[in-house]
Amino acid sequence: MWYLIYNVLLILASPFILLILLAKKRCRPGLPERLGLFGFSGLFGSRTDEREKPNEPDKPVIWIHAVSLGEVVAAVPLVRELHARYPAYRLVVSTVTETGREAVERQLAGVAEHRYAPLDFPWVVTRVVERLNPTLYLFVETELWPNLLRALSRRRVPSILVSGRRSSSSFRTDWLVKPFYRCVLKTVTFCLMQSDRDVQRIIALGAAPARVLRTGNIKFDQPLPDETNEATTLSRRMLAVDDQEELIVAGSTHPVEEEQLLDCYQQLHLEFPSLVLLLAPRHVERAAEVEAVVKARGLLAVRRNALGQLDAVSFQSGLPRVVVLDTRGELASAYRHAVLSFVGGTLVPVGGHNLLEPARWGKLVFFGPYTDHTVEVAELLIQAGGGVQVHNGQELAAEMARWLRDRSGLQRLGDAARQVILDNQGALERSLQVIEKVLVRNTSLSLPNHRYSFPQWLLLALAFPYGLVVRARATLYKLGLLPRRSLPCRVVSVGNLTVGGTGKTPVVILILEWLLARGIRVAVLSRGYRRQSQAPFLLVSDGRTILVGPAEAGDEPYLIAQRCPGAVVAVGADRYRLGRWVLERFPIDCFLLDDGFQHLALNRDVDLLLVDASDPASLRALLPAGRLREPLSTAARATALLITRADTPAGLTPVLESIREATGLDSRPIPVRFTAEGFVDVLSGAIQENRQVSGMTALAFSGIGNPASFRALLAGQGVKILDEVVFPDHHAYTETDMSEVRRRAEDCGAELVVTTEKDVGKIVPLLHQNDRLLALRLGTEILEGRERLERLVLGVADRHDVGVCA
Repeated sequence: MWYLIYNVLLILASPFILLILLAKKRCRPGLPERLGLFGFSGLFGSRTDEREKPNEPDKPVIWIHAVSLGEVVAAVPLVRELHARYPAYRLVVSTVTETGREAVERQLAGVAEHRYAPLDFPWVVTRVVERLNPTLYLFVETELWPNLLRALSRRRVPSILVSGRRSSSSFRTDWLVKPFYRCVLKTVTFCLMQSDRDVQRIIALGAAPARVLRTGNIKFDQPLPDETNEATTLSRRMLAVDDQEELIVAGSTHPVEEEQLLDCYQQLHLEFPSLVLLLAPRHVERAAEVEAVVKARGLLAVRRNALGQLDAVSFQSGLPRVVVLDTRGELASAYRHAVLSFVGGTLVPVGGHNLLEPARWGKLVFFGPYTDHTVEVAELLIQAGGGVQVHNGQELAAEMARWLRDRSGLQRLGDAARQVILDNQGALERSLQVIEKVLVRNTSLSLPNHRYSFPQWLLLALAFPYGLVVRARATLYKLGLLPRRSLPCRVVSVGNLTVGGTGKTPVVILILEWLLARGIRVAVLSRGYRRQSQAPFLLVSDGRTILVGPAEAGDEPYLIAQRCPGAVVAVGADRYRLGRWVLERFPIDCFLLDDGFQHLALNRDVDLLLVDASDPASLRALLPAGRLREPLSTAARATALLITRADTPAGLTPVLESIREATGLDSRPIPVRFTAEGFVDVLSGAIQENRQVSGMTALAFSGIGNPASFRALLAGQGVKILDEVVFPDHHAYTETDMSEVRRRAEDCGAELVVTTEKDVGKIVPLLHQNDRLLALRLGTEILEGRERLERLVLGVADRHDVGVCA
């Protein structure tokens, strides 16, 4: 609804937006690109091959967005470092303003390409995102464009706010539409904020605390200037300031503020006639206006562009003179020549600009009371003695005069300002560490983009009614309109949200071993998926003897009965009636419900939900378009969340982020990994240790939900897989299948043929006496939270153990 409102308002405003862009001459060349129309350089559609062809089209793209000049200057060290660390990536920097574009093309030539940022219309951002196809999106300081971030999120492109901040004025406005900001911030992977205040504000607007980090202000990490390099810095000669004159540099100034600065300068000039004032208006387009204001006071006004680089330009010493800086990108270098520096936007309620530029040159920094945009830097400078805050132009004149009289003190405070820079560096490296983790994770996942073919769209359309039915069913159970029944003893459920492959069976076996070791009489109730028996209830094991084979029971119940001979194992579709049937025959203390998360007709005391860390893509869509049995939001009803294969290179973050987005909960999961406990000789039953097969060649075959995990475990034991045969999950093997396995093993010259314990029961009747077949025996290791899980299973948990976010 919020996106609908936003887009309706955006469409209504679009004629005015386009008229404004057309009215501004400097915006016209980039207008087609802002509208997603590539290949047009001008208003009337003249083509340019240069902008149509990217520099390195085959490289993955990192997209960095910096709205204007200030953000580009802040981002330059970041972009250069990305270029050095990730040469395999193509860097694209987008800006909104022309000053930003000029800065990119001047300071990042050969490092990054420039693009105009797209207007935030849904169809425009979708087209731009599809064209650039970025691997990662970084945006600097404040730019939250809802439709762009949403388009990136839908394509699984991570986005990171770097050196983020929220000013007081923005925060007051943002608060009025906090629910919308909450929606927008869900699409941002990480918010790397400048200060504690910024952290608090972005969280207050709805960002998940786990995704918000205080990394600091990357402006502190601008490289210290080389004062001897005239090629990269503005010289005194270029400003027509001789060696006997001293320069006051007032940067990023605004109307009204300039009047106060001129009053201050004229007052100082009476005592210090060698002073020259340089005014650098925040918006260069105002240079003529500033020049007129200076001349109206009877002062000599000289524009930097008019001076050029002529050696012959000189002025009478002692006469008051104002240089108007009407060029872009030279202010930072101008501060080098200042005896006193002032940063604008602070004597008027703008919020202040970059206080660090003069501090970087070791200059004492003067500024006014309005520093909301840069409050943390202002406080640091004041505390260190490297900054002087004044309330008006008169106080500014008095403070400047004071320090002009005390040159040793002025130098000492200038050194303190530079030390503030040195003491607070590191934000760039901290930001790059987060970026590296996200890039590694995103590369390892290799998630496909959401560009669906027609058959996929059809499956998505079918997933919609399926989802409605599943949600309606869950709601009817929740409201009591469908009956939920209880068994007269403890019930622990182990289940998952997806079809196959999460490692449910080894977890069930682990829990069974815990219960049996404590003398608890336990029975496993399973559906018996793909079993051949049609009996409503079937006893697989009575706790002493296995009574039926894998074909009648199903491969998973049969394996559970084999691995845990002291447990009763039974199969049937209706778990409540099955449980009652078992209780009539055996004294039972606890039922273990195998694959029971969706079996809502039976109440349970503990609901353990398994999610596979190695397969975050499985959480993307409902059946039949994806592998979800239920909407991901239903994970919230779990008592505890077990993340299996937690040792995957991508880590837990991708699946936990998906679950958090769906449930609104920050999970405290129990990470689990599977290990190879050894290899079982299928014909003899002998156990071989892992070291005995290490270095041997093998053909692997299996009929399980996650064959990639099987391969990884074999490789981890040093087994060299020469060939592999993959059958569907719960596959019913035939003579033909085994003949094919033997043939391929012989063709590749494998020393071993290896399968899984789950497959063994169905294979044994098909084996020949001379077959050498090993089965990998899985073990389960709880990496963290074992005690919590044991308390839950045994029924001695406290309230802190219960819940997905426990």
